[in-house]
Amino acid sequence: MKKDDLIKEIKDRFREAYDAVDDDYTEVLDDLRFLKGENHWPADLKAQRDADGRPCLVINKLPVFADQIIGDVRQNEPSYKIKPVDSKADPETAEILTGLMRNIEAQNEAEIAYDTAVEAAIQSGIGAWRVGTEYSDDDQFEQDITITRIKNPLTIYWDPSSQKWDRSDSRYCFVTEKIPKKEFERQYPDASTSPFDGGKDNDFYWGDEKTVRIVEYWKKEPIKKTLYLVQKIDLMTGQPSEIYVTEMKPEPDRLGPEWRILKEKVVNTYEIKWCKANQAEVLEGPEDWPGKYIPIIMCYGKELNIEGHSFYRGIVRNSKDPQRLYNYSRSTGAEVISLAPKSPYLVTAKMVGNYQSIWDSAHKRSYPYLPWEPDPQNPQLRPFREAPIVANTGIQQEIIIADQELHDTTGLQLASLGKKSNEKSGRAIIARQREGDVANFPFYDNLARAIKYQVKVILDLIPKIYDTPRIIRILNRDGTEKLVPVNQSVMQPSPSGEAMSKIFDLTVGKYDVVVSVGPSYNTQREETAENIISFIQAVPQAGPLVLDILAKNLDWPGADEIEKRLKLLLPPQLQQGDPNQPPPRPQPPDPMQILTMKKLEAEAQGAALDNEERYEKLQRLKRGEPPEPKEPKSAAKEG
Repeated sequence: MKKDDLIKEIKDRFREAYDAVDDDYTEVLDDLRFLKGENHWPADLKAQRDADGRPCLVINKLPVFADQIIGDVRQNEPSYKIKPVDSKADPETAEILTGLMRNIEAQNEAEIAYDTAVEAAIQSGIGAWRVGTEYSDDDQFEQDITITRIKNPLTIYWDPSSQKWDRSDSRYCFVTEKIPKKEFERQYPDASTSPFDGGKDNDFYWGDEKTVRIVEYWKKEPIKKTLYLVQKIDLMTGQPSEIYVTEMKPEPDRLGPEWRILKEKVVNTYEIKWCKANQAEVLEGPEDWPGKYIPIIMCYGKELNIEGHSFYRGIVRNSKDPQRLYNYSRSTGAEVISLAPKSPYLVTAKMVGNYQSIWDSAHKRSYPYLPWEPDPQNPQLRPFREAPIVANTGIQQEIIIADQELHDTTGLQLASLGKKSNEKSGRAIIARQREGDVANFPFYDNLARAIKYQVKVILDLIPKIYDTPRIIRILNRDGTEKLVPVNQSVMQPSPSGEAMSKIFDLTVGKYDVVVSVGPSYNTQREETAENIISFIQAVPQAGPLVLDILAKNLDWPGADEIEKRLKLLLPPQLQQGDPNQPPPRPQPPDPMQILTMKKLEAEAQGAALDNEERYEKLQRLKRGEPPEPKEPKSAAKEG
């Protein structure tokens, strides 16, 4: 495609994607600003109250609700396991791929990307992160897979015709970025700085006086491929071997005459292309992406589809009006109680005539006494005060209702926030907490879906990136490390104890992933330790047999050393099979058994000597020789 045609395609598709999500992104921005504390009061009402000196309080309770769900999600991080699918996949290689995935996450601090995305999904309904590749070092040709967070998910625009939740069926995707104009001119000194219309970042246009907006454009380029089902034949014996699928036609001058084509077919597929552009020109690319997925991972909140258009929301969307009502009720209550004047005194003019200056400032200053004179016309009348203003029960009731509506619209009741409510029994409290967990479980589950899709994207990349013999680091679930040679032959002990050749080939086989949501590994260790302690308290006689497992799950400095020492106290039958423990010492035999064994051994030796003497005498008699004088019996015989 010519560069001009590519720029036109980028403009047309971006406008299509932008228009499709403009309303939804506007709602998302309003949610975020509301969560920050903005737009809690209508502008005209706030201006009127400010002019009258009336309070406009903003007591923002929504961040507490969001933080509660965010904390729960972080404590229940999804875990996954890669499993083999076809005959070329290997269970041991699947374990290595799982460990490699954990290592990729650890190297890139992937939990930051996950947390950023799920927090955005909880707050506004949309979060995202991305997968990429980079060279291991400047002087290396080997590449590594990267995971990077996307701080602003509103810079992502997808093909509006996509139907799948993970967007894997999208024809294209845009990721926009604002660059300071000086930095842009340094990176692209010959490029134009003309603005690109569209975008959702405070201004409508893609450029202003200080910045220039550029776009990453990902697209699926339709192509056709011819696939061959081939088989290799042993030319000496004529025996067929394994069947392969390849895109290269096995011509005799290229692969040899031993290859046979069993089937061939033409398939319609696609390649992923990537480029960077601004309003007027292509800045980088187009380039081929090695994978078959656009590597942008979306993490959504709750979805509502209306006439084919999807709207995503977090916990803020339906809680705005209860929050506004709460602010208005609290402001009105504060105005009535705190800002109302004090109850006035009822006096006559004659009573305060000579002390009017003191009485005029009595509501501002605290005087020890207020002087007055009797009124000649009413000598028995004394100054008295009106009854104090009492709390408005209607306002107080409105505050309570608004607060409860906040809990109802977010799905988090008092028990879910750790506060005391009207539940009395522990079972009732747990039931109310479970209601809050169920109401917000979609956020947990959607993060698990996003991570599952990310693993699919990386599994597709691994055969292209880790395609040479190399030694990789893998991480076990407990954080321990291991170095594994891949794509090369290594020697391993077989079940019989003999060494055998093994290849962990990451370039062949199909693998799938299973994701589950639950407490993190450290949380599970803590819960396991608490349960073991409770078990020991219930069954004290089992304590010596499980103390090593308890120490293993304690997060103490030196817990590993304690575990090893406790294992030495276990019975021998429980220590067998533990590779970390030395074999148990054999018990000394019984002294009576030693004497019996020695007696049997002496008798056997004496019998052997007698048989040897008889054999020698028989041989002499056969030769006609006289037998030798009889020799005394051996010490063993005499014994």
